[in-house]
Amino acid sequence: MTRPALAALAVLLLGCNQPQGTGPNKHVPSDMPAKTAPEPAPAPAPEPEGPPVRKDGTIYAETQQMGTRVSINVHVGERKPAEAGAAIEAAFAEIERIEQIMSEWRPSSELSQLNDGAGGPLRPLSAELFEVLQRSKEIAQATGGAFDPTFYGVGQLWKYDPGSRPPTREAILEKLPLVDWRSIELDATTRSGRLAKPGMKMGLGAIAKGYAVDRASTVLRERGFSDHIVEGGGDTFVSGTKGGKTWMVGIQRPDGPGSVAAIPARDRAVVTSGDYQRFIEFEGVRYSHILDPRTGFPVPEERSLQSITILAPNATEADAYATAVAVLGADAGLEFIQSHPGLDAALITHSGELRVTPELAKILVYPQDKQPAPSQPAPTPPAP
Repeated sequence: MTRPALAALAVLLLGCNQPQGTGPNKHVPSDMPAKTAPEPAPAPAPEPEGPPVRKDGTIYAETQQMGTRVSINVHVGERKPAEAGAAIEAAFAEIERIEQIMSEWRPSSELSQLNDGAGGPLRPLSAELFEVLQRSKEIAQATGGAFDPTFYGVGQLWKYDPGSRPPTREAILEKLPLVDWRSIELDATTRSGRLAKPGMKMGLGAIAKGYAVDRASTVLRERGFSDHIVEGGGDTFVSGTKGGKTWMVGIQRPDGPGSVAAIPARDRAVVTSGDYQRFIEFEGVRYSHILDPRTGFPVPEERSLQSITILAPNATEADAYATAVAVLGADAGLEFIQSHPGLDAALITHSGELRVTPELAKILVYPQDKQPAPSQPAPTPPAP
């Protein structure tokens, strides 16, 4: 049977099956429901508006990660707020991922597993942990051990809760032989590593936070938001501008609220730390949380600093160098910073002196009176 014949038969059968009186021109009995017009399709759901945009064209968000407050400030530009909100959430998620790899506080982290295997064979490492350990060794060598991630075992002896007392000298000296960055063994061919000495432990708190900030900034740029600031517990990376205007990063006053000065920054890391944030007092002696990994004890008062601000190409390095300079003190620290191109520093000593590298001194912006705070003498660049 041909296709036209089949079609004709189908039409005929449909006509035969139609109930009497229901043809196209027939009256529909009153006891039968009348046909209703199809309901219109629902209107498409409106696009999400996203987080609110502030007057300066930025979206700000913050959360708690890595044991501190983490904030992201993105200039939206011509993009939709919802897209910026999604990019910010992705950046926060990246920080969480890095923390899961590098937190010494999480038993399931990759770093904790590496610590647990100290003295054992090489073990495969993630690309992220391998990179941070490699940079850690380089910075430890460059600073003569003033930065050393293997200090974690001794650092655990020091508690900074209210009522805490310092550890005994004997306890410190017992652990000190395990502080040795040279015993971090890495194999680039197999991307593996190990801690050579049994009992060694690493803590990456002085570098991993900066690395996480860098990674969050990378995520934002990959999503098309190149104008932003990522800040986590004093570790800041500044990318691009705020709608063509320069981002400003303040140096916190160590003796109260407000800023000593502000730093205009673009595509650069600004990391600030200081011993005004954590310390204990015992029997009339103040013990800073800035510990010298070479001795196991807090940095001596004569070279201790209230505040350390380091500028570097990335937050990873700035984070580690801030720790090293805190240990080295103002004189040796500034000498080190000035001998490494791309680095700058602003240091506040315990006597209240603000010391700044020459290049940073040229751009530093003070409050409206254009003068340092009363407790801070004018910037004094170190002698060449």
